[in-house]
Amino acid sequence: MPTPNAKQVFEILVREHSDRLMAFAYAVCRDRSAAEDVFQETLLRAWRGLDGYDSERPFGAWLRGIARNTAYELFRKNLRTVDDAVLDVIATEADRFDGSAGTEFRERMEILEQCIAALAGPYAETIDLTYRGGFSVERIAEQVSSTTEAVKKRLQRGRAMIAECLARKGLLT
Repeated sequence: MPTPNAKQVFEILVREHSDRLMAFAYAVCRDRSAAEDVFQETLLRAWRGLDGYDSERPFGAWLRGIARNTAYELFRKNLRTVDDAVLDVIATEADRFDGSAGTEFRERMEILEQCIAALAGPYAETIDLTYRGGFSVERIAEQVSSTTEAVKKRLQRGRAMIAECLARKGLLT
């Protein structure tokens, strides 16, 4: 059997880490379009810089480092600020998942989807518009003909319901 070339190995590693990389990019950007831009640019930069990758380091952490720098550049270009403490927490949590097999990550994501699907109408809508749609609280308030305070409260309660569901299923302690 022929040994895999760099391109094949890269494709395998990217496939293994793509869900987590996209989750990381979205957690950092909190905007689907920006997260997709960061994701794509990260993969391009990783491919171009593959010769500089230290195979002793975890591949996922290396990708996230590139994604973090890419997000910084995007934010700077759009005059947005980045909270380093928040990024550190996101990176630490992502590192914990690196210890998990890809299947475990997908199983956790399925449980999260189940918890989101179990939300009551207005909470589900608010969570969906915030995290999948990438809309601001103000924009959601306009869209659902409500106040920003009501949307913030729905978002807070929806998150709490998801956290309770995840805890019942053993994903949160």
